[in-house]
Amino acid sequence: MRTICKSNVFKWFFILLDNRIKWKRIVVTSILLLFIIIGVSAQEKVAYLNYSEIIKIMPEYIQMQDSIKKIQTELQNEMNILKEEYEKKYKAFISDADSLVESIKMRRMQEIKNIEERAVAFQEQSQKQLQQMYEKLFAPIQWKVKEAIRVVGEENDFVYIFEGTELLYTSSSAINVTPFVKRKLGLK
Repeated sequence: MRTICKSNVFKWFFILLDNRIKWKRIVVTSILLLFIIIGVSAQEKVAYLNYSEIIKIMPEYIQMQDSIKKIQTELQNEMNILKEEYEKKYKAFISDADSLVESIKMRRMQEIKNIEERAVAFQEQSQKQLQQMYEKLFAPIQWKVKEAIRVVGEENDFVYIFEGTELLYTSSSAINVTPFVKRKLGLK
């Protein structure tokens, strides 16, 4: 009976010893990998830029904004016409409701409901149209900026270029490439 207990103790001792060795290997391997990563990243050139600052001063973007505002105004004017039509019919219905025959009341209520449905459908269609227009007009602008960023990155041997508005810390050795990209795009 006593030999069985000793063998269990030895068994647990060797399991614990084996686990400690595995953990030591994991820790040592992790530390070595960390040193390798730090050594490699010390040689990499990292830069950042302010993407929205570049986009906002591009003539194409300003022109796109103007086009979208123009269409928004047109759509809003049309929506106002529908709203006025709805309000006119609704006020007329409310003022005449007591004196109207039931069939005329139902027809006018249906007219009001139809105007409301048209307004809702028009609103949804307008939003979809504006979104599609924005995506269509913004895609070439976005491509142009990304291409300029790629060229600046290659010309200056940057390994990474980050968008600077999201950085929580920027080392003094990090390079702001916003001016380089602006210059590449011919912007001031």
